[in-house]
Amino acid sequence: MTLDAALARYREVLGAESPDAAEIERFRSFLATHAGLGRLATAPSGADAAGLDRLRCFHFSQYLDWYLQEKEGLAAISVGAARAAMRRLNDWLFGAGLIGPEDFDENRESILGREDFSALHREEEAEEEAAGSSGLREEKDFHVPGEYSAVLSGEFVLTKVQEGILYGRRAGEREIGPILVERLVSGGHRIGDRVHLSIGKAGDHWNLLSIGPRQR
Repeated sequence: MTLDAALARYREVLGAESPDAAEIERFRSFLATHAGLGRLATAPSGADAAGLDRLRCFHFSQYLDWYLQEKEGLAAISVGAARAAMRRLNDWLFGAGLIGPEDFDENRESILGREDFSALHREEEAEEEAAGSSGLREEKDFHVPGEYSAVLSGEFVLTKVQEGILYGRRAGEREIGPILVERLVSGGHRIGDRVHLSIGKAGDHWNLLSIGPRQR
């Protein structure tokens, strides 16, 4: 997949009215004009376009710590909002299976900055130590990024199916969503399907971590 196609897909998932969609477009412009990735989408076939693998962790820090501050002159609060948008983009890229765990972690460190990343890492280690001392052990059979405020895994009954978005309900619980997924995933499911999902909460939405076979 080309980098331009990946960013375009994410903007579609967000919707045109989302503030993040405007931020992603500004990030795209930065990549094309200042990051040496001018050929984002030079041919319909994508043959001459930059692939998603051209997006590197340092592009995020250049965008947040240099471009927005030095070139755009944005205030700290605006840069903070952009930083949060980049974290959500990174979450989506990983949840959609477009980047692997190693790239996700490297991007996250670049987006947060070393000081904030180190503080987050210390918090994660403290939580793991506390869980170990209490005798509790969290079952993890997939990579769980540290900034997810909640992680759920189990059988869901799908209650809404939209392009790139699912909603579902576990037995006896309230409806959960939106869950951001690949369009191929949402296109292959319908309301009422039973499916095993592992999802992580990122802000006001959930990212898909893994999905099992559907049952009808």
